[in-house]
Amino acid sequence: MAGKYITSESNLPENPEGEEIQLQVSDEETKEISTIRARVDREPDNLVDPDTLTVVKGPHEDTEEEWYVDVLETDNGEPIDTELLESTMTKLEDKSTVINTRSKEVKTLLQYLTEKGEYNSVSEASRTIMLEYLSEAYPELVSEYIDLKVQSERSELADELHDHR
Repeated sequence: MAGKYITSESNLPENPEGEEIQLQVSDEETKEISTIRARVDREPDNLVDPDTLTVVKGPHEDTEEEWYVDVLETDNGEPIDTELLESTMTKLEDKSTVINTRSKEVKTLLQYLTEKGEYNSVSEASRTIMLEYLSEAYPELVSEYIDLKVQSERSELADELHDHR
């Protein structure tokens, strides 16, 4: 990976300039998401081998700032086993979507967040928190799932449209 990167302001720690940090970025050209060890700065002269880093921010991430990044180490993790993910999707297609943690602690915390007004229901809190965590911790897996899901839905729609000619 080299060149131009994009990250969300929410991925940056407070006052990251000059510090060695872990950062989730996507390659501007390939859209590949990686976690990197890097130094970031607003001035390219403060870095050894700076690449462009676009930091998106705001509630809709529609504001951009130009930063610079020195990539020290890239961790692409293990590749996603697409066959396993696809077979898991197929297996679970017609099964219940209920997830049970059997944990009073988790149920208590989710119920608290619901009663506090953070979420409309324990189910919504659970879904939202799990999806946010999965998106942050396993961005490649989530991206691959989205690709497979879109491909599957496209195939189903095409079959349906062809059947009604």
